[in-house]
Amino acid sequence: MNRLRLAELVSAATRLPLLAVPLFLAVGAEAAGRRGLLWAVLCVFLTSGLSLLYLVYLTRSGKVSDPRAIPRAERVGPLWVVAALHAAAFVLVTLLGGPEELRATLLSYALATLGFAVLTPVSNLSLHAAGVSGAAVCLAYVFGAWGLPAFLLLPPVFWARLVLGRHTPLELALGALVGGGGTWISFHLIILYVRKQPATEDKKRCTQMADKLKY
Repeated sequence: MNRLRLAELVSAATRLPLLAVPLFLAVGAEAAGRRGLLWAVLCVFLTSGLSLLYLVYLTRSGKVSDPRAIPRAERVGPLWVVAALHAAAFVLVTLLGGPEELRATLLSYALATLGFAVLTPVSNLSLHAAGVSGAAVCLAYVFGAWGLPAFLLLPPVFWARLVLGRHTPLELALGALVGGGGTWISFHLIILYVRKQPATEDKKRCTQMADKLKY
């Protein structure tokens, strides 16, 4: 297998909609067992599911020329729409009383996509790097040290996107910063909010999440 083909496989396997499925399922199961898995399925539909349906619409209507590699000029409008979808998903799951860990993950998707919508006109940030970085930070919060190996996915993703000529090192670094930073902010906001509420099982879980980061 040549390096170009390997880079294509790595890129295909780390697309954001694909990463979302195992991420939400793992977080949901850890947060609330079987009930958490049901919440996770809802989150996958509200994020990857609706985003893919929107992409199909954009492709069939001719608003994007290549759904596998959307040019930067065509990307900004859809990013604002997807950011709104993710924000609505966060609000819906919050109102329905979903697990705090999944709420934080949804909020991270909304914040990262918003960051991309704002920055894309001036830089071709890497969605792949953002997705992997955000997922790694999320897993570190939820699973503690057991989630840290997820950061090992960043080097092969950086390598693959460089080999394919899709991004510069700076664009990859900025993508990772937006994805990881958005996730870090989201979990801290959720933890701080829940800590201010009366004692509940959610508050106990959020305290445990914060404690995991100390070790």
